[in-house]
Amino acid sequence: MEIIKQGVVYRATETPFRYQGWPSVAVDERGTLYAVFSGYRSSHVCPMGKTVMCVSYDGGELWSCPIIVNDTVYDDRDAGITYLSDGKMVLSWFHNNPEYYCGPWREKVVGNAEPEALPVVLGMLEYYEKTFGKGGDVSASFTKVSDDYGMSWHSKSVIPVSAPHGAVYTASGRLLYVGKCTKGRCEIIGNMQFNSADTALYESFDCGRSWKYVSTIPIDDVMVRKNAYEPHIAELADGTIVVAIRIGEKEDFTIYTTRSHDGGKTWDELAKTGICGSPPHLLVLRDGSLLLSYSRRLSPLGSRARISTDGGITFGDEILLSNTHHNDHGYAATAQLPDESFVTVYYERYADDSKTSILYTKWRL
Repeated sequence: MEIIKQGVVYRATETPFRYQGWPSVAVDERGTLYAVFSGYRSSHVCPMGKTVMCVSYDGGELWSCPIIVNDTVYDDRDAGITYLSDGKMVLSWFHNNPEYYCGPWREKVVGNAEPEALPVVLGMLEYYEKTFGKGGDVSASFTKVSDDYGMSWHSKSVIPVSAPHGAVYTASGRLLYVGKCTKGRCEIIGNMQFNSADTALYESFDCGRSWKYVSTIPIDDVMVRKNAYEPHIAELADGTIVVAIRIGEKEDFTIYTTRSHDGGKTWDELAKTGICGSPPHLLVLRDGSLLLSYSRRLSPLGSRARISTDGGITFGDEILLSNTHHNDHGYAATAQLPDESFVTVYYERYADDSKTSILYTKWRL
């Protein structure tokens, strides 16, 4: 493996809202790269996030100034991006219930804000308390479509599941989105009542403007089910669907996989990979192999990748993409460029910064 270049997608230095996190990346037929993330935050947990996009026209070595795509009154988190064709792309994101920041996480939200940011953060919390009180749950997940390479965006659509790296576009023209069911948008389908522990698959035939339930991934082990988060999905050349899921915390921070051979209606038994790291990002390469990108939060820390040549049943040796000394990092996602090189984006601290930035590694096998 050869590292071609490492650099910065976006780093803020002149504002107390310098925290950027949880990126995704996609590439169009021209080789243009689109990196999206949650930006202009005061910290990892805060109500200030915006959905931000940066564009690269030279294979990831230089990036545009940040473009704000979403700036709602909520914390817009975990941006995902999926390129379809002919300028069409789908953006995904979610926001937590405001009570999350006013209640159990209030002390952390206030404590992590720099003095210059504190009046704005406190004002937002006060607005939440007055507007929402302690009733209801307005957490939700959304998708939004662009028909012109991200220059403009249609109105948002609600989807009951959320995952940081968004949907996948399949050879059949389906968009598939697997995610954790959003607590405030649990829906009843037939006699099935979703809850916030479920991981479910949705499909769209209109480029993400509307979504239809397909199936719930069965997770029999109660503790595994409880700790299942942030899945990602890929469709192999033979139509097999592979899903990788972040499971566990701390010492058992790993990835499980499952496969479907009937378009996502039924699923194989969940299998533990034993890989130290999460959350997963899957990418089917032009040669048919499957690239898994992820990040380690146990020493040695940093972003990594592995390749599977058997459709995600097993994965090869770890590919080192970045090292860091801070635990708050990761969410690696990769795009393959026309020249067969790769660009992996992730978030971590740049040099001695106190807040995280969006960084990249350009590499080739």
